[in-house]
Amino acid sequence: MRQYSGIGVLDKAMTVLHAVAEQPCVLADLCERTGLPRATAHRLAVGLEIHQLLSRNDAGVWSLGPGLAKLASHAADSLAEAASSVLPRLREATEESVQVYRRDGDRRICVASAEPPTGLRDTVPVGAVLPMSRGSGAK
Repeated sequence: MRQYSGIGVLDKAMTVLHAVAEQPCVLADLCERTGLPRATAHRLAVGLEIHQLLSRNDAGVWSLGPGLAKLASHAADSLAEAASSVLPRLREATEESVQVYRRDGDRRICVASAEPPTGLRDTVPVGAVLPMSRGSGAK
């Protein structure tokens, strides 16, 4: 549980955002996870909802909102940028599908992918989340 004492509004809002990112939840769970009073947690969550950083379903469950994807689409990713120059050459040399993954704990996230024009294709879309326990990319 994160504690909020002595931190500013932005820090509290980020605490709410991180708590929901860990697992979607209702307001009571959000208060428990963050240590925020109910009114504060609700005010911050509604503010984040207005900016589409959180969304709430009919059952009152908060989850990450579409605004995060919009923001992330404008972020530079140095690994994906580096891969964009290497993957086409690797694909040409091997005549195989090639991907670059970023490790995230016990899983991997595809950040770049290139497919050969013909032959065997092992299509992995960018953004795919796969376990670190299986597949050649995990080795």
